[in-house]
Amino acid sequence: MGGNADRAAGGPPSSGDGADSSSPSLLAGVRAGWMAENRAAAQRLVACYELFRQCQRQEESGVGAGECRPGHAVVDPVEVAVGYVVAVMAVSTRRAEAMITFAFDLHTRYPAVLAALSAGRLDQRAAQVLASQMATVHVDVLELVQQQVVEDYLAAIEGGIRLGEKAVRGNVDAIIARYDADGLRLRRREAARTRGVRFHKGIDGMSSVSATLATEEAAVLAEALDHRVADHKYADAQARANTAANVDAATAGDDGAARDKDEDYSLAERRADALMSLLCGDTGLTGPPSAAGRPGAGGAAGVGLVPLRPQVTVIATGNDARDEGGVRVEFTRTGQAALQALLDLLAASDGASLERLDPGIGAADDARAALTYRPGAALARRIRLRDGTCRHPGCAVPADHCDLDHAAPFNHADPDRGGHTVEGNLVCLCRRHHRFKTFSDWSYTLAPDGTLHVTTPDGSTMRTRPCGPLAQYRREQADAETQAWQRQQPRNPDPTDTDPTDAEPTFWSRRATRHRTERARTEHARTAPAPTSGTSNNDPAANQTSPNTVSRWWARNTPHHSEIEKGIRTLLHDHLDELIDPPPF
Repeated sequence: MGGNADRAAGGPPSSGDGADSSSPSLLAGVRAGWMAENRAAAQRLVACYELFRQCQRQEESGVGAGECRPGHAVVDPVEVAVGYVVAVMAVSTRRAEAMITFAFDLHTRYPAVLAALSAGRLDQRAAQVLASQMATVHVDVLELVQQQVVEDYLAAIEGGIRLGEKAVRGNVDAIIARYDADGLRLRRREAARTRGVRFHKGIDGMSSVSATLATEEAAVLAEALDHRVADHKYADAQARANTAANVDAATAGDDGAARDKDEDYSLAERRADALMSLLCGDTGLTGPPSAAGRPGAGGAAGVGLVPLRPQVTVIATGNDARDEGGVRVEFTRTGQAALQALLDLLAASDGASLERLDPGIGAADDARAALTYRPGAALARRIRLRDGTCRHPGCAVPADHCDLDHAAPFNHADPDRGGHTVEGNLVCLCRRHHRFKTFSDWSYTLAPDGTLHVTTPDGSTMRTRPCGPLAQYRREQADAETQAWQRQQPRNPDPTDTDPTDAEPTFWSRRATRHRTERARTEHARTAPAPTSGTSNNDPAANQTSPNTVSRWWARNTPHHSEIEKGIRTLLHDHLDELIDPPPF
């Protein structure tokens, strides 16, 4: 009874129910699937390594056959293998490269990790964590260290211990410290090279800023942001208190709503505002008494203002009225935004750099500049706005960090013969894929709309479409025109002879019908069956069709012979011969 009540209330089944009898089989199925996934990951990594080795052997055989190329023209076998992985798996270039690199490391440095992964006892994520922690271990002790690391980890998880990633890394470091303490120091020193701030163009009007800082630097930034958040909270509380003191009870209810809204204002949002406040200043901010005297707390000790001068590109056609709702705004560093966001930013900016772009294909092409190798600034900016990223399949390097490459090589000896520097022949490629395109045997073809067709030596074809704001604007305009045409078609259909709505035939429709009938009759006569054996083909009477069987017109107009008419014509002819002299010739 209690078990039924629990089930009715949505609770778990009791131990006496039959539902628990299937739990062991379900858990066994989960574990079997997990182990199968691990073995499949190992098989994929082994195949990636063999693919890389094959590309490496092909490169070495090409060089050994007498082909001597300079260093800048040698294509890394990793790049070739990455291209093939992207072609067959539809993953990004970064992921494919990480997969091949990890496969190479497993085969050359961490065979014990690969063996555990192939047996299904270790998942790929854990294998990557273990390998990254042992990246700087000296080769002399690496075999001993990795064997102990793998055994300890497998013993822990098979003994029921579930450790987080941080604990796993700590246990691995403890083992490494016993054999190679210098390896830990080297790894931490190399980690400092990843320090930096990076901007990533996002979607929905948002962009992400990622910062990799030293621990002490991150602590300083976090402290500054938290202090500025406290200043903003204090200023908001003071504003609400001043408002509540001067309003009636009805307004006090609105103040309660403001407090509810303030509670929904997350800490992450407040930190974003605090970051912009620290960078651009906040002259109207009065910090709490606890922040008095602290630099950057607001008031007299506020942070100096950083002038805002955004660089903005507006993509629109010449018809402003038609594009009133479709104007696209592109910030050079951070991506797309709404027009209202631009207006709000300009209201608080110390000027701006505005660039208006004609979205027509080839609008920036110039016949004289097309014969020069380097594109002009306007054309280069246009190509980057069209492509958005590196156009090699799977690569996501921003276009601002890419080279501009000619899809059809520029002919330096005779520029008139091809490879012109125009929009239809320029494509964004990062430096590594620029070299790959130039010195590999892959072929690249660029369509007028910016679609890049890439063909591998084995005949596989991949396509990449431009994803920049200019290309997106063009696609939206093309879709709008297509939809408008489709809406117009039912109102103004194309004239067709078989259209049932054409109730009144015209001269041309009657003429077309007559011609079709004549063609059908001719075709029928040409393909008519041969006469039977009892009829001779040489007999004209046998092959001649009676006029009466051909058409009703002949039946209505059959000629009639009259003996009286013949006599009258004979008398008139004789009489006229007597009255009229014959001609002199």
